[in-house]
Amino acid sequence: MEIALIMEGSYPYTTGGLSSWTQQLIRELKDRKFKIISIMPSRAELPEQKYEFPPNVTAFRTLFLNDYLRFSPLASRREPRLSRAEATEIAKFLAFDPDVDWTATMSTLGDPKKIGNPIQFLKSKAAWDTLLNFYNTNFPEEDFNRFFWSMISMYVPLISMVQQEGLEADIYHSLSTGYAGLMGLVYRLKYNKPLLLTEHGIYAREREEEILNAKWVEEVYKKFWIRFFYFISTGVYRHAEAVVALFSQNSLLQQRYGAHPERALVIPNGVNVEAFVSQKPNVKGVHVGAIARVVPIKDINTLLRAFHLVLRRIPHAKLSIIGTTEEDRDYYLECLETAKLLGIVERVAFTGQVNVKDHLPYLDVLVLTSLSEGQPLVMLEGMAASIPFVATDVGSCRELIEGVEGDTFGPTGLIVPPVSPQDTADAIVKLLNDVELREQMGRSARRRIETYYRQEMFIDNYRRLYDSVYIPVGANTAEGRRADGGHRVYAQEIVQPRHFHRSR
Repeated sequence: MEIALIMEGSYPYTTGGLSSWTQQLIRELKDRKFKIISIMPSRAELPEQKYEFPPNVTAFRTLFLNDYLRFSPLASRREPRLSRAEATEIAKFLAFDPDVDWTATMSTLGDPKKIGNPIQFLKSKAAWDTLLNFYNTNFPEEDFNRFFWSMISMYVPLISMVQQEGLEADIYHSLSTGYAGLMGLVYRLKYNKPLLLTEHGIYAREREEEILNAKWVEEVYKKFWIRFFYFISTGVYRHAEAVVALFSQNSLLQQRYGAHPERALVIPNGVNVEAFVSQKPNVKGVHVGAIARVVPIKDINTLLRAFHLVLRRIPHAKLSIIGTTEEDRDYYLECLETAKLLGIVERVAFTGQVNVKDHLPYLDVLVLTSLSEGQPLVMLEGMAASIPFVATDVGSCRELIEGVEGDTFGPTGLIVPPVSPQDTADAIVKLLNDVELREQMGRSARRRIETYYRQEMFIDNYRRLYDSVYIPVGANTAEGRRADGGHRVYAQEIVQPRHFHRSR
């Protein structure tokens, strides 16, 4: 069995939750072979590889969003030979109509012999007529030149990606929607193999938040950019054999945006509990930690402002920010400047990329100030080490701290609103000043991880999921096909310990 993992902007080029998750999945599923398809912005700005592949990775390919630049802008116009039905579906695709026939559209747009390369196709009269009709229907009051280039900036990389060759595999597993989901859908239709989707966050919603605050896109076109990402998500949700979320709330959102309830699964992350010691060395002072990449979405500036308030009440406290500072150098320098302005440089350490397990035993409280999360692996690891958390109310943080229905272990930390230095500081101080409360929450954290978030549960569920959709070579691939073109649903065969369940 060969499984192609498809991801965007992460493994093996960046560190962090999704990349760590991917490495863990591959490393632990030693009896499966994996191929890696990584989607990155450009060849010119490609970072160095951060992970060494385990032996069961058999192939690796990087696709680049701006590879359309290899096509000459002076390429001559080429008229595609489209039937009336094909032209109708192409028009629906370019309008991001969720009712488009993906099978017909991908076979057409994905064939450069039929429509030419992206530049040639978008110069064609067929594409021009479609664009003109869309403009007259939706943006007649806007400047046409701006409209045209706004649309082209979406269409060119989209069609270029659809036409790129992939790696043949038995199963395609996209680790987000967006371009990773798009390529999983392309390969599922091209090679007639099953597609699985796992989302750590809800990709379309995350892009929506970014676009609403973005300065690079004009206000009038923001709605259409958002529509673009939801359009791709809906296509992936409808065609995947299983749509996996890390926690129930996100699974319900996936269903709202198009995932069939019978294909919706909740498979939480897991950690090797035994690898994390709960015994702490006898050291003086109190030590706060944050395991996070120093990037804006982790909101390290709010953490620094909160710690400044903590020091007013507990002057001997220390803060370690444990994670890479190289991913966004400008933001790291901004955080350093914040620490200087607040006068807390001597009490704060940026460790850079280190072995987290070496630092955990010395921490009394862990803090997560993220603006957005899925189910943070750093929380699972910290809880396995019996450390209470102060965390923002994003993703599954509240579920991890307060538990789910049937979980009687009690709270494992405190929840605070995002971007709230004062609330965050108050919560940190409360835990630092109450040793008994910290220890009680730490014990509850360890028990919750031992019971619900063990690595072997996580790995066994994915092993069963892969086995359930695998079609051996030579098997009748038409067997078990659904009327809507999808594969038979096997998700219910997954072992679901307690709240690891198929979402309803």
